[in-house]
Amino acid sequence: MISGDKKRVGLIVSYYLSRCDRKALKALGYKSFTDAFSGIGDLLNENPNNIKNMRDEFDPYFDNGRRGWYQRELRASRQEVFDKFADVSDRDLEDLVKKLLGMAEDGVIMENTELLKDLGALIRQSTIHYNQDFVWQDVELTTEFKEAYEEYLDKNNYRIEFFDATSVITTPTSKNIFVPNQWFVIASYAVGVYSELHKYKRYFERITLKRKERMDAYARKLRDNASTVDKVAFIDAGRQVILIEQSDKEIAERAAKRLWRFATDYSWWSGQKTVDRGDFYLSVVLNMLNLVNASQGYVGDIVNAYGSDSHLMLLTKDLGVFTKNMEGDTYDIPIHSETTEKEINDSKEAVAATTGPHRIKISANSIRKLGGK
Repeated sequence: MISGDKKRVGLIVSYYLSRCDRKALKALGYKSFTDAFSGIGDLLNENPNNIKNMRDEFDPYFDNGRRGWYQRELRASRQEVFDKFADVSDRDLEDLVKKLLGMAEDGVIMENTELLKDLGALIRQSTIHYNQDFVWQDVELTTEFKEAYEEYLDKNNYRIEFFDATSVITTPTSKNIFVPNQWFVIASYAVGVYSELHKYKRYFERITLKRKERMDAYARKLRDNASTVDKVAFIDAGRQVILIEQSDKEIAERAAKRLWRFATDYSWWSGQKTVDRGDFYLSVVLNMLNLVNASQGYVGDIVNAYGSDSHLMLLTKDLGVFTKNMEGDTYDIPIHSETTEKEINDSKEAVAATTGPHRIKISANSIRKLGGK
């Protein structure tokens, strides 16, 4: 009955908070619901507002003095939890929740602890997830999301006005950008890819600094004309940089070799522009989402907003949190590595210059392996 899916764990805990109310707070050792949302959010690596919203969805069905989200019926995932635990005693439910939260604290249901994910697998599997799960339909955005996005734009001297199906963004130079609400949903599927690419880039910057190289020249050299000597020096510097943060030599070795592949094999992550560029991620994201740069490039700016603003990043993990009429995970999905250590070790010592954009290729066999049709 205990699942490793942290979203389901969050639902069960939220159900318990609604059903047992103040007794639940006391049993879990929290003084207030605000403390509970924050503490449970930390344990599950979830936005505290998500825990509160899930609790509020169950509130109309219990005599706890809160009206909750009485205006809508329980969604399928919530109804399944409600039905499953209807006949479970309060004491047994308390024991289960404590066990689930203990698992979270021990790291059993936390996110993958791999320092750097397999970029090729991440992009390919995120693309499959987007192609299979995204549904073109009218989108209603939540008030919390609108306020968070407006706050983000305001910091950059942009303004936004939301309408039922579209939005109008005004730039600092008074130019207008018309954005269908679907773009806010589409962009959420690429946040994981964006975040991991920037994580790789931050390590690349630190290696460049350690090697006392100029970033733009070093990026071009490694992409276009890397040698065996460059490989040895780069991986050694990467290993040293990573070992400053954690002591596991095996993890450091694997991460350093992946960084080398990132810097030299742009086909691995569908790269077009060198990694020193501020917009190096843009073609990757638009390619993944099957968008045309000229007409739909602002989706890349939305991805950048989500990836660089912690509140927006947390909100956009779950469609049910930032939209009113959609449901499902977006970028926060399990990724299964497709790269073996031998492939990392045997990656090319010299990589030919990139002459055009690489495209993510997804075979029918790959889709079947990942559970697709």
